[in-house]
Amino acid sequence: MTKLKKAIAVVFSIILGLIAFFLGKRKLSNQEKKPDAPPNNKAADVALDTIQKTFKEEVDRIKTATTSNTPADNLADLGNARKR
Repeated sequence: MTKLKKAIAVVFSIILGLIAFFLGKRKLSNQEKKPDAPPNNKAADVALDTIQKTFKEEVDRIKTATTSNTPADNLADLGNARKR
């Protein structure tokens, strides 16, 4: 009788293990779906364009300041203007 109980316990544990395996696999396959892309945000696009435009203007100011006759004075003026 004890061998029969052990055999039943082994078969039962194998069945439970297979059930857990397949249920876990099914949950993982549901999680693999990629989320949708966020919707377009027009306000963020406008802000990004403004930031990029301002950055290009600042870079152009620095380039002209460094290529002038007195680059130290021009760069100092740019730095002082930013502090205010």
